[in-house]
Amino acid sequence: MRRNTASKMRCLTLLALFAATCGVWAQGTTTPATGHAWSETVGWINFAPTHGGVTVHEDGSDSYLSGYAWAENVGWIKVGSGTGPYANSSSTDWGVNMDAAGNMSGYAWSETTGWINFGDANGPAVAMAPDTGEFSNYAWGENYGWLHFKDALYGVLRSGGVSSGTVPTLSEWGIIAMMLMLAYAAHRRLAYARQQEA
Repeated sequence: MRRNTASKMRCLTLLALFAATCGVWAQGTTTPATGHAWSETVGWINFAPTHGGVTVHEDGSDSYLSGYAWAENVGWIKVGSGTGPYANSSSTDWGVNMDAAGNMSGYAWSETTGWINFGDANGPAVAMAPDTGEFSNYAWGENYGWLHFKDALYGVLRSGGVSSGTVPTLSEWGIIAMMLMLAYAAHRRLAYARQQEA
């Protein structure tokens, strides 16, 4: 009877670990952005200022940016009105969204200079390379002109900050399933060997 209870406890422990791991993966990855963008009109825009900062929330097609960037000449630039992804349909639900390929859309806001469109139809939308985290291309603001996110001498990128997990790929799910099957097979073999000894 005690052996049966111990076996059940091991199985429950394995299942609990698996469930906890899946829960972390489902949350996506959250990392800070770092570096500077440039505008001919307002100058440097710091994505990692001392008392602010932009955060990249990666979760497949539900990815988005949050937080504040700082421009010395115009002040704070807010990249989202709360938790994304954003609908960009009202004055209370706006911000910068990102699809699974890293292409951005939506709006940031500055109290001084107004809206900044990260997915402007008149130029290449801001994008982040999923593998390197480098931002590229341009955003457009009526009072800013073009904001350039990458040059040979400057750029904005997702830093290697603290990760809350990553969304597993299909092949990773296959590896997880295989590991669980192997663990189950080992458990069954051990249970069978113990039963033969008894």
